[in-house]
Amino acid sequence: MPNESPILVFMTAVAERISVPVGPRSIDHPYSMTTVTLKLSHQRQWAPHRHPEHELIWGNSGGMLTVVADGITWEVPPSAGLWLPAGALHAVKAGPGTEFFCTYFRPEAHAAPSGVPGLFGVSALLREVLLHMHRRNMPDEARSRAERVAFDMLQPLEVAAVEVPMPTDPRALFVAEALVANPADQRSLSEWALTAGGSVRTLTRVFAQGTGMTFAQWRIQVRVRAALTYLAAGVPVSVVSRRVGYETPSAFVAVFRRVTGRTPGSMMNKGSVAPESVPYLLHA
Repeated sequence: MPNESPILVFMTAVAERISVPVGPRSIDHPYSMTTVTLKLSHQRQWAPHRHPEHELIWGNSGGMLTVVADGITWEVPPSAGLWLPAGALHAVKAGPGTEFFCTYFRPEAHAAPSGVPGLFGVSALLREVLLHMHRRNMPDEARSRAERVAFDMLQPLEVAAVEVPMPTDPRALFVAEALVANPADQRSLSEWALTAGGSVRTLTRVFAQGTGMTFAQWRIQVRVRAALTYLAAGVPVSVVSRRVGYETPSAFVAVFRRVTGRTPGSMMNKGSVAPESVPYLLHA
């Protein structure tokens, strides 16, 4: 078994109340994929687990939906999906009011478009095809055609790499996870110390020990990492700058260029339809 990341270990420790089943009950023959809807009234956590099927987690209604897979933390929004190849170890945490879909694929029927977890675009057309198959009975031949079309539309999002190590100390991890969920949060480390526990000096020390960066450096990396995936999905630079915590586009451009050596505009996928939100990933 591969080494589990500190975040997987942490989520295993806190996932004591698992009341929602995980995984498909079955993929009826002769179908090669099936979709499950999850509607949560309370926060739910799934401990690290695997599926024999490929899985696409998608269609988040806008609540908090975090998946840890392959040592990386992913936030899954309405406009994209997280691809998990068969056998990938992953843990899931979803906030109250979250509604999302999990589509499972028979690996013998569909060669994995990627052998590792990754971000995939979920276009309006792909969404409608998946929902149509999920909600309507179809003749086998029509269903088979729809499945092929849906699988052919799965396309990974191209995102440049910016490493963002996650701390393992519980106090620093509390702060880190909050900033992963909302990179625009402007609170200082002294303000975080009031809710995370420990002094500013302690948080400064454990952040440096766990990430190899100061808190300020780490937060910049988080924001740039988030910005890259917004840009990959075609979100305009002016919108991205606000979403990742910068008051002006010029301030955002300066920081982005300092970290990546390029302008945000040069990284933007102009062929994409800008979604309401896109996910970002962080190395654990």
